[in-house]
Amino acid sequence: SIRDDSLASVLGLFFVVGLGLAFTPCVFPMVPILSGILAGAGTVTTARATWLSTVYVLATAVVFTVVGVIAGMAGENLQAILQKPAVLVAFAGLFVFLALSMFGFYELQMPGWLQTRIAALSNRQNGGSTLGVAVMGVLSALLVGP
Repeated sequence: SIRDDSLASVLGLFFVVGLGLAFTPCVFPMVPILSGILAGAGTVTTARATWLSTVYVLATAVVFTVVGVIAGMAGENLQAILQKPAVLVAFAGLFVFLALSMFGFYELQMPGWLQTRIAALSNRQNGGSTLGVAVMGVLSALLVGP
């Protein structure tokens, strides 16, 4: 389709597929984050909420684009590396380690001094700033997104 169809039909296809991806479970954690950002901005007009949402989405799109380009440039090498038994066992071990925390075997959290610094930095931020929303979009793409 990319090779044979017109640019408009290819863009339309990508838009429809992207819209479909927006309703997958991977996106659900993003909804309360974006809602919290908009609520933190105080009383927001529809235009301001649309602007902040657009900035958030574009910031996540930039991160996914950069990661996609890096993966594309790595080509088959990335796929070959990620299929090695040592890498698969390491990821499986990490998931088991993290799952044990969810079952209450231990509590996994950031050190107190780091939590305090992050909380202090967060409290100094102005809610609803364009830069703050962009940073949250980048962090959400890296930490929360699929």
